[in-house]
Amino acid sequence: MAGGPDASIQRASVEKDASFNIYETWTHLFRNFLIVALVAATTWTIVSGVRYSIKFGSGYLFTPFAELYEKKDDKGRHSLSFEGMEGAPPTQTEEDSAPKPETKAENPKEETHDLTHQAYVIFIVLLGAALIRGLLLRIPSWQSSEGDGMARSLEFFHATYESGDTKKQPRYQQPDFLQAIRRAILTSLTVGSGGSGGIEAPVVPIGECIGAGWSRLFKIPQPDDLRIYQMAGISAAVATLLDAPMTSALFAAEIVYNARILYRPLMYSLIGAIVAYALNNHFLNFEPLFTPRARHFSYSLKEYMEVSAIALICSAPASLGIAFLFKHLKRMIKPFPSVLRPVIGAVCTGAIGLGIWFGLGLEPQHVLGVSEETIIQVMAGEGNPLLKVWWILLLLVVAKAFATGFTLMAGGSAGALVPAMFLGGISGAGIYQTLLVLGYPLEANVAVFVVAGLASALVAVVQVPLAAIAFVMEVFGAAYGPPAIVACVLTYLFARRWKLYTLEAKTP
Repeated sequence: MAGGPDASIQRASVEKDASFNIYETWTHLFRNFLIVALVAATTWTIVSGVRYSIKFGSGYLFTPFAELYEKKDDKGRHSLSFEGMEGAPPTQTEEDSAPKPETKAENPKEETHDLTHQAYVIFIVLLGAALIRGLLLRIPSWQSSEGDGMARSLEFFHATYESGDTKKQPRYQQPDFLQAIRRAILTSLTVGSGGSGGIEAPVVPIGECIGAGWSRLFKIPQPDDLRIYQMAGISAAVATLLDAPMTSALFAAEIVYNARILYRPLMYSLIGAIVAYALNNHFLNFEPLFTPRARHFSYSLKEYMEVSAIALICSAPASLGIAFLFKHLKRMIKPFPSVLRPVIGAVCTGAIGLGIWFGLGLEPQHVLGVSEETIIQVMAGEGNPLLKVWWILLLLVVAKAFATGFTLMAGGSAGALVPAMFLGGISGAGIYQTLLVLGYPLEANVAVFVVAGLASALVAVVQVPLAAIAFVMEVFGAAYGPPAIVACVLTYLFARRWKLYTLEAKTP
């Protein structure tokens, strides 16, 4: 991934920062609270639109496939149970074994025909959306919305340390609100049409643009205040998606300052995250993606060793490998005309998604779209029975990496954070199933392997260990904290020399 400030620039920004010396009057404090709340609310509105447009598009494309093995609770939500996690199918009850009247949906020929038709619909939608994106990217003002945009946002942030106190901040000369809207449209077109990628990374520039936009409207001259609005926007954007305010604030702090945390920006980031969290839950009745049952685990030394092996042998290398893969895919696609690159990427991505369906019987959503549902099903031992086969899981890792690479390197507005988490989590599950086949006496269940792999992959990609640990504890529960800590610490220590979202010092 191109762009982004070098680590030395981030460290220099920390050294120049004097926010710890700022004494805020009551008026100053009230103004900052007001602007941060406006930034968070505006960011929440736009990111919620992106989230629901992608949810609608993914539902239209993938629901017929998902219904094959879908298992929901009495409220229609996905039930994530950790019973029977050792790979054995759930015990069949008398009610399950009782004969049921055949319905139209149970006609195998008709169902196969319907899904074959739906598979071609996915391919057509991918191509159509890619062509629209290709045409939009020919417009100069839209070209900066290509890729995930995180690196460009970080460059804008650190440039404020060179500007000084002035009402004509250089950031104010760059697009803000319109750029956020353009980014939202391209992200919806990319992921909502079936493109492979995450949306956590593309919402970072949306939040940064909204923060800079409100700062410009209020004519804020102090770069210290501009920066807290930018970070509050980033934090609110991520919180809108994850519904995890502490994770979101720590993510904003760690991604911006690279292994440093400044408390004044962090506090305002927490305010932005809490505003987005409150709006999620009070206005949209937001339901977290992962809803595991509360359980208490006590881990043995052997389980900690298993988690360590997952982090070092499997998850981190798989995540770091996508940077190498993306570089070569971009080199392969670059010679084509800009208007055709998204179409070529869509053809390759669609071929991978339909290939696993027609070739293996795996639903396309396991590699297309965000694919977070796959993590749920693997953890719960539900869904397609093939998700318990070790080589199928490892094949999914490769397929997802290529599908995401073709989507991003061909001009798609999507991120690699969630795909990296997918690669780590599914790799962990693949190793778990492999060890079961080999007869290794495992003590940890597959959920521990998935969570540890997922967290270590997040650290391997962007080196945000505190945010990764907080993510596990806020989303999956505090019981998964200890293995997450072990996985994240080891991954950080071994992978700190490589980062996906930073740029090595440029040479002339």
